[in-house]
Amino acid sequence: MIVIGELLNSSRHKVEEAFLKKDKQFIIDLAIQQEKVGCSYLNLTASTLMDKESEVLSWAISIIQQNVSIPLSIDSSSSEALAAGFKVYKKRALLNSLSGKKERSEEIISLIKEFNPEVIVSCLDDSGIPESPQIVVKIADKIINRLFQQTSLNPEDIFLDPVVRPLKVFPGAAKIFLESVLLLKKEFPGIKLIATLSNISFGLPQRKLVNYAFLSSLIGHGIAAVIADPLQPYFWPLIIVSEFINNHPGASERFLEWAASYQKKED
Repeated sequence: MIVIGELLNSSRHKVEEAFLKKDKQFIIDLAIQQEKVGCSYLNLTASTLMDKESEVLSWAISIIQQNVSIPLSIDSSSSEALAAGFKVYKKRALLNSLSGKKERSEEIISLIKEFNPEVIVSCLDDSGIPESPQIVVKIADKIINRLFQQTSLNPEDIFLDPVVRPLKVFPGAAKIFLESVLLLKKEFPGIKLIATLSNISFGLPQRKLVNYAFLSSLIGHGIAAVIADPLQPYFWPLIIVSEFINNHPGASERFLEWAASYQKKED
C-alpha cells in the first residue's frame, strides 16, 4: 500500500497558522513524523490561503525537501500555485490533481509537459459528480487518453482517483466508489488506483472507525494508494492485517513480523 501523508494541509488550523507565521520547525517536524512512520509521499496543500498560496507552497517546499527524502505531492487547483511549487522543488513531484474540467486544464497539461510530474487524475468533469461507475470509467478514459496524447507520461506515472464522496451526503458513496475501482482496474491495467480516505466520513460521528472500515474494503478491492492521516492509532496495523487477509504479495511475512513485534510490546 502506497500511503500519502495528508497532514501538511492548510485546512488544519495549526498547519495554517504555521504557514502564515512561517514556523519552519513545526512544518519540518510534521513532515519528518509522516516519513518516519512509513509514508511514500507527503501531500502538501495551502489552498485555503488564497492569494498567499503560491508564496506559502514555495516556502514550505524549500524547507521540506531539505529534511525528508520521500517525494512531495503538490496539491492545488491553481496552475499558478502548482507552477510556483514545481519551480522550487528539486525532485520529481506528484501533481494532485488533474480533472476533466475545462477550466485551467490546459494550463495544468502545460505544466505536466514542462515539469513531468507523476499525476493524480480525478474522475470529474464539468457535468458534475458521476452517478455511476460506468460514467467514472468514461471520464477516466477521456482524461487518460488526453494525457497519453499530449504528454510523455506512462501508465506507471498515473494515479487514478474515482473520488470518494461523503457518506453523510451520498449514502451510496462507498458502494459506487468500490464498484468503480473494480471497473477501472479492468479497463486500465497498470494504472494505480488511489483514494482520499477521510472524505468518506466527513460530517459523521466516529470518523476514525468509519475510515478504518472503508480502508479495509479499499484494500480488499485492490486500491494501490491512499491519502490519509498516517499518525492515527492502528492505521498501519490495519493495512498489514488487511493485506494479509487479501493475500497480497509478501503480506504473510509482514503480518508475522508485525505480530511478533506487537506481542513483544504486549509482554
